[in-house]
Amino acid sequence: MLNINSENIVAQATSPGNSALCIVRLSGPNLYSTYKAFSHKNPVDRKAVYSKIYHPQSKKLLDEAIIIYFKSPNSFTGEDVIEISCHGGAVVPRSIIGAAIDIGVRNANPGEFSFRAFLNGKMDLIQAEAISSLISSKSQLSADVSLQHLLGRVSTLILEIKDDALNVLSILENELNFSDDELELTSYDKIRVFVVAIQKKLVTILENSAFGRNA
Repeated sequence: MLNINSENIVAQATSPGNSALCIVRLSGPNLYSTYKAFSHKNPVDRKAVYSKIYHPQSKKLLDEAIIIYFKSPNSFTGEDVIEISCHGGAVVPRSIIGAAIDIGVRNANPGEFSFRAFLNGKMDLIQAEAISSLISSKSQLSADVSLQHLLGRVSTLILEIKDDALNVLSILENELNFSDDELELTSYDKIRVFVVAIQKKLVTILENSAFGRNA
């Protein structure tokens, strides 16, 4: 894992407004003590715990919520992550975020959780972009395309194209070093089959990309 940024960050992960629940997310290189300060409990990796949530400094009760600790590198960002599923509205989430800021956690920049996930090798740029596309989808078809990108289907296809292209180039480069008498050369038709297969995969990516933009 790449510890590019040593700062702990916090943000509301759900849309603001009068909803029953809200998720406040923290990420950073070491949130073990932060979890204990908020919940007065020892964190257990990837276990949802129903707990009172306290201000780490004043010990004031802020809410009763579900709190989950994800120990690095097994988290969305690859860092330690805390997710607090608290009551919605404006006051409670703001009080929890404010309490985190009081102990030195800073507000996350837009997209910073995904950016850290990319830096730490949890996703590639296509998958990071797919998150934004999925959130802004206005139809089920558009959401389906974005989800396929998020699952890494396009990234896998791109790697396949790279391997296929390198394979063809290796054949051609190798045969250029030998005469017809020294080596049985690969036929034009066989090379063409390889190239057409690569072309089909490229067309698939282009069509899916165009559909995702227009759906």
